[in-house]
Amino acid sequence: MVRLSQQVVLLLGLSFFIFPVFWLISSSFKHDVDIFSLPVKLLAFQPTLANFARVLETTTIPRLALNSLFTAGANVVLSLLIGTLAAYGISRRHIRGQSLLLWFLGVRMFPPIVAAVPLFMVAAALRLVDTGLILPIVHLLMNVPFTIWMMKSFIDDVPLEVEESALMDGCSHWTVLRRVVLPLIRPGLVATGVFCFIFSWNEFLLATVFTQRVATTLPIGISSFVTKEQILWGPLTASATLATLPPMALAWIFNRYLVRGLTFGAVKP
Repeated sequence: MVRLSQQVVLLLGLSFFIFPVFWLISSSFKHDVDIFSLPVKLLAFQPTLANFARVLETTTIPRLALNSLFTAGANVVLSLLIGTLAAYGISRRHIRGQSLLLWFLGVRMFPPIVAAVPLFMVAAALRLVDTGLILPIVHLLMNVPFTIWMMKSFIDDVPLEVEESALMDGCSHWTVLRRVVLPLIRPGLVATGVFCFIFSWNEFLLATVFTQRVATTLPIGISSFVTKEQILWGPLTASATLATLPPMALAWIFNRYLVRGLTFGAVKP
């Protein structure tokens, strides 16, 4: 009886999270008359691809998706490069005031708007506003602290004896990091990279501040279907459905690494 109750609670909780996704995808295949019909038609409707055709053929959504892909990909590379090196230094070097240094990494907890205005002034002075370089750089503000936190925990779980053996064999610290530590924490690298990608892919506020036309990203394009006069639910849900594909593809491709990365070091001997 207790087991049945637990399963019911789990199913209800799962339904709470799955239903919005189901509604989004089903609405993207509906005609406008089916979207606004009462009672709501969850399954009893004639599916159509008109919304997807409109989004792909008559809007700038494909170009904005490429902008988002470049922004997220570049940010993942930069975040992992900077964050992993910093995390290795913090984990393996006894730095005075190390706990204070970790507190400084709490900048990740501040809302992005706190730094948006001063960063915009700097970007404007350097003429980087609405360029392809600005968002990958600005997103580092949020992703590098997160990467350091994540990677430090993974590096801490690598036994020091493994590195000491490599050093005794004549390897440099850089070689130890590249050929010993990084292969051991590969699941952590993948998990952290996926999280950084999702943040950059979905980020809206900083993209609104730092882009205008050329470097506009996909979330900004999706929001353009909401106007003062109406909400274009068909194109809105179709473009949002398309926007979920890259993160879902990443999660599916790297599923094995994600599971290992998120549980890395969870069980202590």
